[in-house]
Order: sequence, then structure tokens, then C-alpha cells
Amino acid sequence: MIAFFMAIISAGTVNAASPAAIAAMNIRQTLFQSVQTTEEDVNIPTSGVVEVLFSVSDQGRIDVKKFDATTDEASKYVREKIGKIQVKDFVLPFTQYYKVKFIFQEP
Repeated sequence: MIAFFMAIISAGTVNAASPAAIAAMNIRQTLFQSVQTTEEDVNIPTSGVVEVLFSVSDQGRIDVKKFDATTDEASKYVREKIGKIQVKDFVLPFTQYYKVKFIFQEP
């Protein structure tokens, strides 16, 4: 069974066309695709909320600063997925912090 999944990302941006806003959109799309895509032997959690505060290193690695989850299943799933993400192809403001919230619930 595939659970309903939603990701919300925020970054302190002022102008919608700014490099920081474009970077936030690209990161959101990459995170959403990565977490939504599952291997055959791994199921997407059916419940839980996971919030991650992170920055991106100059090597394109996500550096988690704070991680909160309401369920162990959702926590393990999101940690595994975001640990594999590389965003080195994006033009990013490397001093920017991003916050993403994943919400898992059955349809």
C-alpha cells in the first residue's frame, strides 16, 4: 500500500526569482522525488511526520542540523532516503538553511 505523501520546504527567501528561491524549489523537487521513490522491498511509511532542518555542503551533501520524527518507521525511512541525495548540480547559496516537512498518512 502506498501512503499519501506531502513534502513542504521553506527557506528564508524574499524574491520568488532569487537564486535562493530557485535553489529551494530544486531541493524540494529532489527531496520529494527521492523520498517518494521506493525500492521493491521497502514500503513508504503509512503514518508519521518528519521535519528536517539542513544545509547543503559545497560538495553537494545534505548536512542535517536537526531531525524530528513522530514515528520510528518514518524516521528510518526519511534518514535513509536523504542520506543518498546529492545536490551538487544546483547553484546554491551554501550558507542557507532549509527546513522540510514530510507527512505520511494512509489515503
